[in-house]
Amino acid sequence: MTFQPGTELLADLRVARDAVAECLTKLRSGILPDDAERERVDIKEEAGRRGSGGVLLPAAPQNTRAADQLADEVACMANTPGGGALIVGIEDKTGDLIGTDLDIEWLRNQIHRRVDVAPNIEATIEQGIRLLVLYVPEAREPVEDTSDRIRWRVGKACEPIDRGTWWVHRQGRAGWDAMARPSTMTVADITPGSMTVARDYIARRSDSNGDLAEAATPELLRRIGVLTPEQLLTQAGALLFCGGPRPWLSWTRLDVTGGEVLAHEEDFAGTSLLEQIQRIEDLMDAANDRVTLPGDFAEHSVRLLPPRAAREAVLNGVVHRDWHQQEPTAVTWIEADASLTVISPGGFTGGVEVTNILTQRYSRSPALADAVRALGLVDKQGFGVDRMYREMVSLGHRPPLLDEEPGPRVRAKLVGGQPVVPVMRLMNSIQPVIRRRDVQVALILHTLLHRPCATTRDIAQVLQVAPDDARQALETASRCVIDTEPIITPYKDVWTLSKRARRVVKRGTDEIASLRRSGVLWFLPPNTDNAGDVITTWLDQHDRITSGDYAALTGLTTAGARGVLDRFGDVLERGQDMGRNAHYRRRAEGGA
Repeated sequence: MTFQPGTELLADLRVARDAVAECLTKLRSGILPDDAERERVDIKEEAGRRGSGGVLLPAAPQNTRAADQLADEVACMANTPGGGALIVGIEDKTGDLIGTDLDIEWLRNQIHRRVDVAPNIEATIEQGIRLLVLYVPEAREPVEDTSDRIRWRVGKACEPIDRGTWWVHRQGRAGWDAMARPSTMTVADITPGSMTVARDYIARRSDSNGDLAEAATPELLRRIGVLTPEQLLTQAGALLFCGGPRPWLSWTRLDVTGGEVLAHEEDFAGTSLLEQIQRIEDLMDAANDRVTLPGDFAEHSVRLLPPRAAREAVLNGVVHRDWHQQEPTAVTWIEADASLTVISPGGFTGGVEVTNILTQRYSRSPALADAVRALGLVDKQGFGVDRMYREMVSLGHRPPLLDEEPGPRVRAKLVGGQPVVPVMRLMNSIQPVIRRRDVQVALILHTLLHRPCATTRDIAQVLQVAPDDARQALETASRCVIDTEPIITPYKDVWTLSKRARRVVKRGTDEIASLRRSGVLWFLPPNTDNAGDVITTWLDQHDRITSGDYAALTGLTTAGARGVLDRFGDVLERGQDMGRNAHYRRRAEGGA
């Protein structure tokens, strides 16, 4: 007998396909959707297709109302044991085939952004009408919909369910998380300090309704999914709330890398993981000084290192570590650099790598991750890495450095320092305001602040997405404006930071020094010392550069650009064209 990984998921998919086929057969024979629907199959008309009086409107490849609707239904189906399928394009009551023109890749991406589930979507033709079938695998942890509800399919409808019940039903499924297993610990074994910490975190949740923080201890534990019906804490619950035999975290504060130890703390034995996390947060808060911002940000202060980015780095290093390894998650603060390094036992897993860490989601311990999310310690959708990137680049800092070291261990390093005020000014000028929180927009701007231009393929590498997704992200960024002018603009086959955005960044002459230190807009005049780097950037993607190209990249006049290019006669040879079309090629090896 041979073993095939993922056999249960494949079996679930076969069951879902059979259920979809049976459902469509019933509809062909005149059986209405209510009777044709099953627990594993839901039939949906595309939302947003009805106008005044119920008139059917033309179909379109993109429909945000439909994406909102289907994201909630996908979340419900993902929470259902065995998953299931959604058939889109059929009138819910009559069974009439309405069809849908929704683009498959666009829809999958939109659903994934909303609920962090990317269903397998297939088009099928039924009686000449295009329908979509969304196959939804069973989730490894509870999935909240766009209204923060956890629902699953009961018969033909989605019904609410709490976390504790979800995990109890999860126990019989293959691939069950060990952290969801009952421990021998009860409420009596909880440290008093851990409950104080838990209630404080819940009360600070932005979406908290307040009642959970005040709930009785057993009720609170049940609602965050760490107390079984037998009143036993799960392994995740015992780890979070009961005293540990050894430290799960350590803290070191140095003056410089490899320098004098200013503080060291790892005497956490006997305290719960929650208490250790709070202690590390307090130590980071004390180390992370505030700076007052000049100019537009008068009387406004920020930390040298964005606190939310630092917090996410620590929590990711705890929640996703390998709990079979004995050493603590090591947190190190370097005073001179305002930098934080978190080294977490265990390497990347579940398909996550350095090259896809922004887009690939996987939790080694789903039950622990879900409990921490329910407490409000981490983002509800698990986008902690995204948040780290966005928070860092929005202050003009470098993106986080994440890597896997021998051991294996995952190392995350965040380097802060004085924020780059011109970059902050740019980020805070973006309209619509919601895009200031968009990590893809932030990374696109960071890229174009540090290089004269970027292709779609360049941006795909930065965002760790496919070229089509990068193209969509660039289009989104191009619709962001400052005083009605776009923040990025296309030029030939590349994108550049717009003239308006460049003016916003370079507005203060007293800020030039900070821009140069941070490498922002190094390619703009009056600095022409790095003209060769600008030329190389362009010629790495093209076979020639014109004076118009150089002018577009640097903001020089065409005549000024031609003068710069003429100075590189030792490496460039000029073509025959004149004026703005005057072009230059790399001089052949051995050329005069």
